Amino acid sequence: MTTGAAWNLDDPTKPFAQFDPNAIRDIPIEIADWLSSMGTTYASHEVIAQAPLQCLSSSHSAGVVLVRISLVASPVYTPGAKYPVTLRVVGADGQQDDRTLLLKVKDR
Repeated sequence: MTTGAAWNLDDPTKPFAQFDPNAIRDIPIEIADWLSSMGTTYASHEVIAQAPLQCLSSSHSAGVVLVRISLVASPVYTPGAKYPVTLRVVGADGQQDDRTLLLKVKDR
C-alpha cells in the first residue's frame, strides 16, 4: 500500500511514518493490488484525515493515489502521537474498502 523508505512496516496492517509539523508531503499509495484483491477496477476514492492533519489534494493515476497532507493552521497536536489518514477506494462495481495509515507527528 505505502511506498518508500520512510514507512515503518513492522505491522503491515498499521504502517506509519514520521511527519514533521512543518511538512507538506505527497504520499503515494499503491492501490492496483488492492483493487485486484477486490476483483474490481477503480471508480473513485476519498481521503479522510483526522485533525490535526488535513488532506490538501489527492489524485489517481496508473494504480497510485497521491495524497498531499499537512497539518492544519495553528495545529494542536501531541508530539509523538500517531494520527490516522484513511483512504477509501470505491470500485467500478460499487464495492468500497478503507485502509488506514498513520503519521507520527514530531520534530525530526
